[in-house]
Amino acid sequence: MPTKYVQVAGHPTYYYYVGQTTTPDVVPDFSRGKTIVFVHASGSNGHSWHNQLDALGARHSPIAMDMPGHARSDGVVGFETVAEYADFVAAFLDALKIGSAVIAGRSLGGAVALDFAIRYPDRTQAVIAMCTAAKFNIPAERLAALEAVAKGRASQQFNNDGYSPKTVKEKFDVIREGWGEQIKTDPRVRWTDVKACAAMDLRADLGKIRKPTLVLAGADDTITPPSDGQFIADHIAGARMVTIADAAHNLPTEQPAAVNAEIEKFLSQL
Repeated sequence: MPTKYVQVAGHPTYYYYVGQTTTPDVVPDFSRGKTIVFVHASGSNGHSWHNQLDALGARHSPIAMDMPGHARSDGVVGFETVAEYADFVAAFLDALKIGSAVIAGRSLGGAVALDFAIRYPDRTQAVIAMCTAAKFNIPAERLAALEAVAKGRASQQFNNDGYSPKTVKEKFDVIREGWGEQIKTDPRVRWTDVKACAAMDLRADLGKIRKPTLVLAGADDTITPPSDGQFIADHIAGARMVTIADAAHNLPTEQPAAVNAEIEKFLSQL
């Protein structure tokens, strides 16, 4: 899977894509099929979408970036609001000379996709929102635990939160991979990301989205349960909601084949 850097609003930004490699100053060709920009979750990075890029790249032009402060992109500080991340996605499209794209995301990334569609309708071809909410329900104790890690008062937590019982029982390699992705980003960024999620509320603006929308949820997700996804689908005209069994908050890595099949079906109807 090719990777490269691009300057985006003053941030050296690392991204993954599919297709022919190019020299550093030449933007790759993203004209095959649909151009899809995948936005990662809190404290995560673009490589978390490798299952989707591998599967969708044969017919489409998927791209996944490391947002500022995440993994190989610059900085150790994340943005303070979901809107800032959405604005960065717009700047990323500018840097790659992409007029509009399908915007897909999980958790924080899903909220970014929704906010982007609300405020940048002309640059949005469609929305794919996974394991996300229009208003996150984040317990105060979770924020406190992340703050403790960020400030060095506690060590990073490596647990099974966000995975379905079936994944825990049968797919420990998926969990191990998730832990490996987690340590690529400074804990301070995960804390600021989750704070950005906690402060966001898109409920009153969902009706402004007039683009094809696919909402995906993991049946066992307790962080953003399927009811959160159903709320989004109910408030966007024509949106389709799909709940996938034996998956939780890490749906794209827990059930990649099912996720990829739903995305392919959705893209074929655009």
